[in-house]
Amino acid sequence: MLVNKSLKVRIYPNKWQEEMFKKNFGSCRFIHNQILDRLNYLHQNYKGQYKLNYKLTNTFLKQLKEENNFLNEIESTSLQQTTRDLVKSFINFFKNPKNRKPKFHTKKNTKDSFRQSIRKDKPPVMGKYLHLRKYGKIRYRTSKKYTNTLNSTNIKINNVTISQENGKYYASINIECEQEEMKYTGKNIAFDINSNKNSWLVSNYGQKEKFNIDHENQMIKYLNQQLSLKKPNSRAYKKIQKRLWKYYNKRTNKLNDYTQKLSTKIVKKYDNAVFEKNPQNIKILIGGEQNMVFPLMKFIDMLKYKFKWYKKESEGVVYVNPKNTSKTCHKCGHIHQELKVKTRKWKCPECKTVLDRDVNAGATRKSLFPHLISEIIYFNPSCDGISPLETPN
Repeated sequence: MLVNKSLKVRIYPNKWQEEMFKKNFGSCRFIHNQILDRLNYLHQNYKGQYKLNYKLTNTFLKQLKEENNFLNEIESTSLQQTTRDLVKSFINFFKNPKNRKPKFHTKKNTKDSFRQSIRKDKPPVMGKYLHLRKYGKIRYRTSKKYTNTLNSTNIKINNVTISQENGKYYASINIECEQEEMKYTGKNIAFDINSNKNSWLVSNYGQKEKFNIDHENQMIKYLNQQLSLKKPNSRAYKKIQKRLWKYYNKRTNKLNDYTQKLSTKIVKKYDNAVFEKNPQNIKILIGGEQNMVFPLMKFIDMLKYKFKWYKKESEGVVYVNPKNTSKTCHKCGHIHQELKVKTRKWKCPECKTVLDRDVNAGATRKSLFPHLISEIIYFNPSCDGISPLETPN
């Protein structure tokens, strides 16, 4: 089975390459805004009288290059990719109005990035160097595993995206390769999601996941306050800004690493994962005063595509109706209607089983999915807890 993957590596451009990258970022943003303005004009005044396709946007791109000479200095395929992305977003919007309409890109709120296509006769990766069209050879750094993968003849490189994040440059290399399958375990798991930073994810096995980035958030808040007191572009300003970027990167990397490892462990140990319906409505605050929201839907999307990659015959992520699952005893099925939200541990009036509210909710939701075998443990008040993602005997 062929799958598309993206490998993100750190790159180290020289000063001339950094300057050209910045020009390319700005040119892609300029092309996006100019063509979007023309498409909006056509849609408002000539609705139904034109065809939205790549030929139309390529005509606009050619006109813009003739009107603005600085665009001829920029690598051409990155500008073409910008127009293609814009056409795709418009088509998706017309197909489903729930999708967001394309917006103008601003320098402040838009991520600096551009994407190059790849020529068949010139591979972009050779050893520990990345060869970009028009910008030459750039050193990159990543793990030995990824380095060997990028230099392997068994993969196909589709495109390379260059981006800047907090003063550092990265290359996201899109590859096409054969996907290995994981062994089926015959085990399944169900989760209860909590909208707070303490045990945001609880399984029917009693596993409680916590994630803490309070230190990074406190440092970011403190450095932002210090930065506001300094004169812009002064030496003290740049020094604090460099420290601030460091903590932004640390927080992002810590969060991405956590979600990737947790999703991989779940897919490796279980064949299906049960969640409640409409999880996008739940906001998990993990930053204290910063009120940073945990990327829950990004995490669930990771589970979906990893189940599809590694265990394509399983159903993967399954949704069930969460109504009364916290109040229903998973042992006898009795619904405790008088149970209050603040009560985290309760005793079933019928079977006298002591239950943890979140663990019981996960176990009840698992029983709602008919294809799953009942794998339930009961809450033990004397138990100190179970280490993450380890199934009890």
